[in-house]
Amino acid sequence: MRLNIRVSWPAGLWINSTAEILLVIASKLGYDVITDLEYESRIKGWTNYFDVFISDFWKSISKFIDVLIVFDYKALEKNLESLNSNAIIIASDKTLSKIEKDLSSYKVLSLEILDKYENTYLLWILTKLLSIPLNFVNEELIKVFSKKWEDIVNKNINIVKEIVDGYKIDFNYDVSLKEIWDSKEITYWNKAIAYWAIEWWLGYFSAYPMTPASTVLTEIINSKKVTYLQAEDEIAVMNSALWASFTGKRSMVATSWGWFALMTEALSFAVQAEIPIVAVLSQRAGPSTWTPTYFEQGDLNFALNPTFGDFNHILLCPSSIEEAYNFGWLALNLADKYQSIVIVLIDKQMSENFSSVEKLSVPEVDRWKMLDIPPVDYKRYELNPEWISPRVDVWTKNGDFIATSYEHDEYGATTESSEMKKMMTEKRARKLDNFFEREGIYWYEVMNKDAKKMLVTMSFTSYTAREFVKNNPEFGLIVMKVVKPIDERLFDDLRDKEEVIFVESNYSGQLENYVVKELGLKQLENLKISNLRKYDLYPFYYEDFEELK
Repeated sequence: MRLNIRVSWPAGLWINSTAEILLVIASKLGYDVITDLEYESRIKGWTNYFDVFISDFWKSISKFIDVLIVFDYKALEKNLESLNSNAIIIASDKTLSKIEKDLSSYKVLSLEILDKYENTYLLWILTKLLSIPLNFVNEELIKVFSKKWEDIVNKNINIVKEIVDGYKIDFNYDVSLKEIWDSKEITYWNKAIAYWAIEWWLGYFSAYPMTPASTVLTEIINSKKVTYLQAEDEIAVMNSALWASFTGKRSMVATSWGWFALMTEALSFAVQAEIPIVAVLSQRAGPSTWTPTYFEQGDLNFALNPTFGDFNHILLCPSSIEEAYNFGWLALNLADKYQSIVIVLIDKQMSENFSSVEKLSVPEVDRWKMLDIPPVDYKRYELNPEWISPRVDVWTKNGDFIATSYEHDEYGATTESSEMKKMMTEKRARKLDNFFEREGIYWYEVMNKDAKKMLVTMSFTSYTAREFVKNNPEFGLIVMKVVKPIDERLFDDLRDKEEVIFVESNYSGQLENYVVKELGLKQLENLKISNLRKYDLYPFYYEDFEELK
């Protein structure tokens, strides 16, 4: 079973709760749920929509909608082109009275609504249509409205009863939402990112609100478990986080886009001083300022090269909400272990996407070379065969050292020695030698490994790519999880293919250019390298992949 439902409304009304109630009920019934929220940066003057994709087996998104709930006539007119041929429209009589277009080809469910509870009436018409068990509905109503007056809770419950008992649907609909599995948790990516960090000893968080990363800060604040700073700009954000990390606190920042650019000088300092830091970078459409609330994956080049100088670092790209959680502890662990910049690259679609969640793993905190009792002659930047020096928390006896932006010797003292510069440069670069062997896992996912045509993608696009490959087994799929350093074992999974197709949401093919260059794929004479790119503000839908057939 697959059901695509859209709730659409005029900008400024902001009734996300209608869709959120629906997706929570679906997940409690055991279904897989994934969403797509699209809204303009202008507060008024456009039509927003919130898509809820419900399935009993797979998560992906589609261009076309089975059921449309609308709250004004402009929303209805704008969304007609997105409806399946047998779609159902749910709207008030007032909305329908303003429509001049012919709706005779669609099934329409309407109601005269005379009070302010339009969203409740229309949502519960959908409940009636889908035969959703009433106990699940009332349970969610009480939960959502419990913070309001009791009469509002009762009013909503009475509306549900009124619809279920009295509203007549004069056609048969063969889709119903019954309880099929155990209840699943529902959350959204930025919340998952915040809570993985909190659970794995995050000691300090700093951010300046910036769409679409802002709600990471919101969730950190609401948790009341982490010291945080809502700073005046991203320069202060990054510098404060570095000083917290210097003291031994696991530190993280989150931002987007041009505001990440303000962090570049401090990131270079972090490289030189080998201060661990995790930066969540949520991409949005660019360049410059416009289309800030839309989707694009145009910051990969920036994330691969986030500052000046000659350096190495780690770039993680989670591709599911479970990985949004798991890569949080992973990022904090890796930053500590390798005393490195770790960037977690996500995007607008991921930041704001609600999804049902599978079981989450519970790893151990791993800070690796942290000394409780340093030697008297402690060298913070000790040169050793592993290229990674032991660290201490501040105020540890015998643990005094200098952290400077200048080149330094093993104690941190400034130096302009040619030999020391050479050794320290190699130390910073080679700490990631044998990274994949040391960590002991593959850093990319392979699906349909024996297929001769292999898609390569990352991030949110992987949801729909997996669905396409499941239905078209002549294609395989590789999902990149750690992009830098690149896992060179990937070469062996591509070398015997007929065609490698890079799927990404940017114009220039940033992922393709990077992977092809790093792995030397152009040396494979029999390998065709092609691509599927999209940069129209919207994510890849299932129908976009049909171009490959």
